[in-house]
Amino acid sequence: MQAYDIRRFADVQRTHREWIRERAHEAYSHSYNIVFPHDEPLAGRNLIQNPFNEELVAAGAVFEERQGWERPGWYCGTPAPLPKYDWYGAYGSTRHAVTRYEKLLKADYTFEFPRHHETIKEEALACRETAALFEMSYFGKLYLTGPDAQAAADYVFTANSRKPMGSTVYTCILNKRGKVEGDLTVSVIETGQGSPADPIIRGRGFYVVSGGATSQHTHAHVIQALHERGFRVDVSDMTNRIGVLSVQGPNSRELLQGLVDVDLDDGSFPMSTTQMVKIAGHRVRAIRLSFVGELGWELHIPVESCKAVYKAVRDAGQRYDLRMAGYRAMYALSAEKGYHLWHSDLRADDSPLEANLGFTCRASGDYQGRQAVEADRKQGLKKKLAFFTLNDKVRLNGLEAILRNDQVVGYLRRGDYGFALDCPIGTGYVKHPEGDNVTDEFLKEGRYQLEVMGQMHDATLHLRSPFDPENNRLRGIYDVSVTARQ
Repeated sequence: MQAYDIRRFADVQRTHREWIRERAHEAYSHSYNIVFPHDEPLAGRNLIQNPFNEELVAAGAVFEERQGWERPGWYCGTPAPLPKYDWYGAYGSTRHAVTRYEKLLKADYTFEFPRHHETIKEEALACRETAALFEMSYFGKLYLTGPDAQAAADYVFTANSRKPMGSTVYTCILNKRGKVEGDLTVSVIETGQGSPADPIIRGRGFYVVSGGATSQHTHAHVIQALHERGFRVDVSDMTNRIGVLSVQGPNSRELLQGLVDVDLDDGSFPMSTTQMVKIAGHRVRAIRLSFVGELGWELHIPVESCKAVYKAVRDAGQRYDLRMAGYRAMYALSAEKGYHLWHSDLRADDSPLEANLGFTCRASGDYQGRQAVEADRKQGLKKKLAFFTLNDKVRLNGLEAILRNDQVVGYLRRGDYGFALDCPIGTGYVKHPEGDNVTDEFLKEGRYQLEVMGQMHDATLHLRSPFDPENNRLRGIYDVSVTARQ
């Protein structure tokens, strides 16, 4: 029912009349069109531009639109600016000539690999082999502060947030049925110097970062849960006041070390921690995190400092083979690593145990949905997330049927290409054909196939992604094998 959930739209989308008019017109004009996996609208564009927009256009970004934000999908090398909506020649408007941006979009009008598949591969492998720079400003950013901030965090977040100052934890937020309403990161912060990335607060506070497509959903869910319990807290949305750059890959530490005023070694800046640092004279919140499974840092930058920090990172990156990379590469990398993507392999009808996220649910204390989670632990699961790889080089788009011993037992929620593994990879929930509980033994004993465009392809099931299962690369260890066999 996600398509009918008003929380999937940002506030500005619901109130901007011109955006609504343009989108409604284009949707009607495309009523009978084939919908391709990576089609993008021409209507309602440039509603929200990220703070690096001019720089990304110059770098050749081919933009995607999510939650009203423009984000780089991939890079074509030369500028491809977004055209102004021409209403397809309706209402007396003049239909403009096909623009470079529209021509690039048409390369995605296929269910096979697009013409720029090799470009996305180069961006992804640069992240695995040298360094990549991702722009992530549309991610949701909230501050949770006030007298009851810790008690509120205990109730809303499944993970243990009673960590030392500067710690960052990955957590789920659940509804009362124990289903996942979102996954996000929570950093424990203290008072700062007053910038959007370093606010002045009283006592212990939390910096909450969610995926961009779920920012409104996360904000609404947190507010509702806290209101019901009457916590004395303040929730401040800073999404539009903070830009985000993410530097990921084997060269990321050395690249950034020359820019920041703190040590980035494991002892001084461990995994899953945050510190305020200076880059080009600007104070920036650095968080050692990765959505792609590599050594790397996210830089959370006050909007007024974004261009200076971007220039410093790009200039320094020339020595370290830094490559600009978009969300198409990022999602391929995250699928390969086995990280979740909201409303794809993680939805509000999935439980954390079904989604292999039981590790985020702490054993002590109360949180919303905990009773349902504990009931799942005792009773077992009726479905379970699994990973599938193919030897055949075919494109997986999601929704492909999963067959176990010639019986349909589910479908792929997500399909992509693992460029380091050099094979298609997909994730989907498997159910028992007789309605019994699904166990690891049941999953491992079957013979699997995926149906892709009407053709059957033998598949290998993995309980976890086969890419870097020991998380060595997150720790900066690059002298071991990146794969594991079933």
